[in-house]
Amino acid sequence: MEPNNLNEWWAGQPDELKQAFTLFPDKRWEECDLFLRIAIRNYCCLKEGRLLPEDKERPMLGEIACELADMELCRVNGKTLEDMCDADGAFLEEYQEQFNRMYDNIEREISDYMYGLTKQE
Repeated sequence: MEPNNLNEWWAGQPDELKQAFTLFPDKRWEECDLFLRIAIRNYCCLKEGRLLPEDKERPMLGEIACELADMELCRVNGKTLEDMCDADGAFLEEYQEQFNRMYDNIEREISDYMYGLTKQE
């Protein structure tokens, strides 16, 4: 998929979906790398089409939530991931706690939105 088509897809999505992925306003979408954009689009399309097997949904959602939480952690702290990690690559305690909260919130927002979407059909 071409990046412009991903941007067109994103632009056509409802604000509620964008907010669920904590990418509202749209400039946050611009910060996502190509792989994260593709993952978000694939997850949404598969989930909306009821084509996402249950055993694949959780890992896919987890990967997206992790990437988004990393981005949010960097934005909030004004630091790179490397600056918030020890020599072994693990988050320093204060950042691990922040990451965990962000991850949980993002995962819950996405799950709640997608669950509500499938219930409406």
